[in-house]
Amino acid sequence: MSLIRRVLGAVAVAGIALLGPAPAVFATESTDKNCSDFEYQEDAQAVYDADPSDPNNLDGDDNDGIACESLPHKPVSQPSGTSAQAPAATTTPSDLDCADFATQAQAQAVLDADRSDPHRLDADKDGIACESRFGEKSTGGQVKVKPAGGVDTGGGDDGTDAGPAVAIGALVLLGGGAGTVLLVRRRAGR
Repeated sequence: MSLIRRVLGAVAVAGIALLGPAPAVFATESTDKNCSDFEYQEDAQAVYDADPSDPNNLDGDDNDGIACESLPHKPVSQPSGTSAQAPAATTTPSDLDCADFATQAQAQAVLDADRSDPHRLDADKDGIACESRFGEKSTGGQVKVKPAGGVDTGGGDDGTDAGPAVAIGALVLLGGGAGTVLLVRRRAGR
């Protein structure tokens, strides 16, 4: 009887020693971002544009494609010798294309400023700028983005590698099972 207790105790101690660090293996770093994590709207917009499904809810409830609208914009540096009150026509290049914008929101702002669309940013005249480059602006729960290039088809995991922890757990179970079989056989032999 004392042999059984010793073996089971050893198996329990080994299991605790091997599985004790398991929570650290399975822990994931929180990458949740809030508007308060950004100093400028453009920084938040870059994170939103990287994943338009908006897992961080940077767009809020209005789903207009513009992240953290309450944040200030980055200051625009003025070339020396120009007035800070220069008209927009003199600071805007004569011809803008969708490739000149980093985000759809920037292109949309230019289109909204002049609905006559002198830069031809709205090819299909539906009020949404640069759909061919950035995809359609989301109007509901569905994301309508036209992929460009190859599509990254992952397995849906978050990038953590649980292989070592699974292997250790399997070894502990195998060892515990082997120990139990050994004890049962020895006990039956008495």
